Amino acid sequence: MGTTKLTRKEILAEDPVHQAILQLVEFFRVNGTKVAVGAVAAVILAIGIYAGLQYLNSREIQAQERLAKGMEFFHAAVSPDAAENPYAKGSEPVFRSDAAKYQAAAKELSPVATGYGYGKLSVVARYYLGLAQLQLGQKKEAIQSLESVAGNSKNRTLGFLAKRTIATVHLGSGNYQGARELLQSMIRDPQCDLQKEDLSIQLSKVLVAQGKRDEAIKVLRDANTQSPAFGVFKQQLITELDRLQKTPKAGAAPQPANP
Repeated sequence: MGTTKLTRKEILAEDPVHQAILQLVEFFRVNGTKVAVGAVAAVILAIGIYAGLQYLNSREIQAQERLAKGMEFFHAAVSPDAAENPYAKGSEPVFRSDAAKYQAAAKELSPVATGYGYGKLSVVARYYLGLAQLQLGQKKEAIQSLESVAGNSKNRTLGFLAKRTIATVHLGSGNYQGARELLQSMIRDPQCDLQKEDLSIQLSKVLVAQGKRDEAIKVLRDANTQSPAFGVFKQQLITELDRLQKTPKAGAAPQPANP
């Protein structure tokens, strides 16, 4: 039986790999300009993405540094003989007055608090900024800063700390109902990780300020029953409960002494 002899062209035409190569070459021949432009655009895009990531990384590092510095200033020592430069006498900052250190802290914290959306860094910065503003007597601004933290879910602990601070401000300014609502909501919240004994002590002070001594005693008794035998605020809670129980009700006549 005779065989059919294929030509080289026919053999190559039957090779799928070679066929694909031929098609690719033809594609680049016809669309060479478009491909080149696309390649350049891809390179420019890659460079832009890389530059953007580098910028964001640099910005993040700068924010971290400013936040750390602001927190360091907030907790810094105070000395009347401190130099203008807080680091003049060593690696630990020292300021001439409380006002000076809180102003310096606020200056470092403000850009992080306002320029980084609602990320974790900005939440911490707003919390400390609120504390610094309170120390500077900027109550309205402080409440705004702390409320923005209290309503944030990225850091629950800071959120509850902010609420507790706001409650303390309300108590000091006579807004007893506002303080009471915040403290009661935290005590009842199973996700609140602050010490319930401490919150109960604060709530009892609010109730006493409202003239509700019996309710304050009940709050402390409940907290004493539910709290562990040993705790950071256990002794303080017992002491406060004992003091309230021995304090006569307002308007009650003093008991006569035993003969």
